[in-house]
Amino acid sequence: MLDRFSERTDVGSVSFAFSHPRSGWSMIYDSDSTARPYFIGSITKLYTAAIIMQLRQERRLSLDDRITEFLDADLVSGIHVYRETDYSEQITVRQLLSHTSGLANYLMQPRDDGGSVFGDALERDRGWTFEQALGVVRTMRPAFPPGTSHRAHFAHSNYALLGRIIESITDEPWEAVVVERIVGPLGLTGTWPFSVGDVDRYDGISPVLHGTRPVRLPLTMASVRAQGGIVSTAEDGIVFLRALLAGELFDLAFVREMTNEWWRLAFPTHSGLGIMRSRLPRLASRGGPREFLGHASSTGAVLYYAPSDDLYLSGTINQMQNAEVSRRLLAQLSVAFRRAHLG
Repeated sequence: MLDRFSERTDVGSVSFAFSHPRSGWSMIYDSDSTARPYFIGSITKLYTAAIIMQLRQERRLSLDDRITEFLDADLVSGIHVYRETDYSEQITVRQLLSHTSGLANYLMQPRDDGGSVFGDALERDRGWTFEQALGVVRTMRPAFPPGTSHRAHFAHSNYALLGRIIESITDEPWEAVVVERIVGPLGLTGTWPFSVGDVDRYDGISPVLHGTRPVRLPLTMASVRAQGGIVSTAEDGIVFLRALLAGELFDLAFVREMTNEWWRLAFPTHSGLGIMRSRLPRLASRGGPREFLGHASSTGAVLYYAPSDDLYLSGTINQMQNAEVSRRLLAQLSVAFRRAHLG
């Protein structure tokens, strides 16, 4: 199945790893003879959320703390003005984690001129600062007041703020905190946060396609940081997600809290506290698992656990134009596993 999929012209290099802890079965697949690490994109948000939970366990923050506990009011002023009311100082850490702040998505949301930050980057690679990202947010209309909707509104802006909160509390760059708290302790030898200092390593990372066109975005990828800047491998992804869900990174009670309440995002995805749930309709699941916990990315990467089958799936198709392609592949692979191993 993976061989056939790799022959498609609308996917890049295909890399996947699978693990079934209950039986001890695992598998690694790479379409290229020499496997390369890849950009995991928004899966990075799981790492950022894990650090927030660690800081919470250390009582250095509370999920219901307002962001102005850690960030200057002048810095965040005006980032959430809804119907002429400024809610910026009312946003909490919990709302950032769950995408229920209502903040505009500075990276993908269209501006008044019809363009977007990401669209500009596709035309010509460019970098930006945290302050510049907030400047874009101020020009956009939020989706709703913080915490007032039964649904979530996905926004990279939420995790840009969480990254800066981590830096404020630890007095270290977000990249260093990720290495000290997650990459190092878990022995993730193929994982690192991509920064401006890593631009010369860009060609050693699997290229990403946009349609059939390879894109070159070193400055862009160095700018998304806590929102999407980690480079990793399929095998490392499974090690990380297993550790997170098993309570090895922070208290297991916090893991249960992360998956206890869900807010609706774009079908079929829901947002928990720093984690996503993809819940497929019965027909779309094709007889396979219907619920997947983890995260997906606009770069074509997925990292999920199917609780019904005790199956971990991690990998990428390195295609950022159509996320539906990787979602369909995820369903097909889980069905194939169930038929082969679970009868």
